[in-house]
Amino acid sequence: MRTAFLIALAAMALRAGLHLAGRPLEGTTFMLVHLLALVLVAYFATAGVLRDDRSAGFPSLMRGAFRSAAVYALLFSVFIWAFYRGLDPGYFPDRIDRMVEMAVAEGQPEEVVRQRLEAFFTPFNYASMTFFALLAAGAVNALLVSVLQHRFLRRLR
Repeated sequence: MRTAFLIALAAMALRAGLHLAGRPLEGTTFMLVHLLALVLVAYFATAGVLRDDRSAGFPSLMRGAFRSAAVYALLFSVFIWAFYRGLDPGYFPDRIDRMVEMAVAEGQPEEVVRQRLEAFFTPFNYASMTFFALLAAGAVNALLVSVLQHRFLRRLR
């Protein structure tokens, strides 16, 4: 769990640092960082389970990896909500304005489009989508790393 917290803290620092440096990454581009972080979280969680109990089975490895990935997802989602509420509160209004301009150029009514976009693009919705996407990616990574640890890397210890 401590490793998941530290890796989440590093990802948060990277996200905030890039924003403050004027080089913010969009959510989908930053997902590559998340995938690397989730692999590391799952690896260190399974290594910790094996360090504590060398005869731990696959379910124990999977449970430890998924628990750590869930901690990472929860911490980063809370951070992303706070990030868009405090550090970059103008992101969603700017994005909505750009999307409304594109929709109006296509002939859609501005008030309907704006109302729908403002209901969808909020810090809470973005944080929720981030949480569930990270949780799903964490589950896949937990499964793959647990299989790798259980079948192959256990022999190297």
